[in-house]
Amino acid sequence: MKPKIIHDPIHGSMKISGLILDLIKTPEFQRLRNIKQLGLAYLVYPGANHSRFEHSLGTYNIAKRLAMELGLSEEEKTLLETAALLHDIGHGPFSHTFEQIYEHYVREYDHMHLGQNIILGKIDIIDGEIEERQFIPEILDFYGYKPKEVADLILGKYGKRYLGQALHGDVDVDQLDYLIRDAHYTGVAHGIIDLERLLKVLRIHNNELVVDEKGVEAVEGMMVARALMYSRVYFHHTVKIAEGMLTRALEFALEDGYLWEFWKMTDCRVLVELEDLEGYPREIVKRIKYRDLFKAALLLGADELTAEEKRELLAVYRDIKKRQELERKLADAVGAKEGEVIIEFSTADLMLTEPRLKSTEIGVVMHTGEIKPLTKVTPLANALKRRQTPRWAVMVASPSKYVDKIRDVWRKVFFS
Repeated sequence: MKPKIIHDPIHGSMKISGLILDLIKTPEFQRLRNIKQLGLAYLVYPGANHSRFEHSLGTYNIAKRLAMELGLSEEEKTLLETAALLHDIGHGPFSHTFEQIYEHYVREYDHMHLGQNIILGKIDIIDGEIEERQFIPEILDFYGYKPKEVADLILGKYGKRYLGQALHGDVDVDQLDYLIRDAHYTGVAHGIIDLERLLKVLRIHNNELVVDEKGVEAVEGMMVARALMYSRVYFHHTVKIAEGMLTRALEFALEDGYLWEFWKMTDCRVLVELEDLEGYPREIVKRIKYRDLFKAALLLGADELTAEEKRELLAVYRDIKKRQELERKLADAVGAKEGEVIIEFSTADLMLTEPRLKSTEIGVVMHTGEIKPLTKVTPLANALKRRQTPRWAVMVASPSKYVDKIRDVWRKVFFS
């Protein structure tokens, strides 16, 4: 098969052939063109219209380069590249936007497990017949690779630990691509990292992915960039308000028996389906289309809550029904309609969507040959672990006419 050249604004020209090209051609992978990498962040950062398709290609490209630097065998190299390409294949519409409701409404816990079952051929995420279609497990089998090995590597269950760390670790190909790519498209300079240096200083030691002591500054730079991008972009309060509004619209639809297979859809399809419904879902889609968003009534830092209050709110976060009930109580207290008051929790949500944010323990190979965790080598790693990202822990949002009333009664409603 003749190789294809794909031009990427971040990594330049990529030469694609064989297994990788066949996987890119599948409907499951092409679907990612229609899923925004950053959900509704384009409402705050107008350039943030890039897709999971681009990010997946970029992650594959960095995996290919890292495999060469690490001197992986041909089999390991192809396995890492394939897992990197397919690591987001299970993402639903608007990426992480609906992740918090998967456990309650979808049989799979998250996009990672959906992706696993797509790779294994257990579920089909594409509607309708496609002529001469090839399925992902069939393609992997044809090239001599086991779908289960690819799925296990994506889920971090593969036997060779360094391969799993290369894909989902303290410093990995997924983060390296999305930090650079998201900074580029949002125009926020915080995501600029020294990719070339990082690829040169990573190595394998005792089945672990580690970094040379001379590369510590490059790792520090990546971790600072990651922390700042989460504060400035991924958990920007206006982005989270928009995502919260759309999530509530979907919850209304699901409770009424509609859109039960939303996780198979693309961004545009979900918006169209919600807009076709009466009442609240249609109203919210209209607000999002024209950026008529709710306003932040409260942005509470963790230090503004007692330990007991934090425990109570964590229980609310973990139970969708409790969160919905608390939102209804607060709406009633200020005279708003159901769905006009939304509560978002940043810290708990962050641990669900990006548990690697506090990962600062990558091993460092010292000049003596000793291996030390990064936190023992640089105080910056410990500081980043302690840093609250983002600055708010709990947010309440509503139409502007209810903002002052919410500020007056929230504590009484929350903790009565």
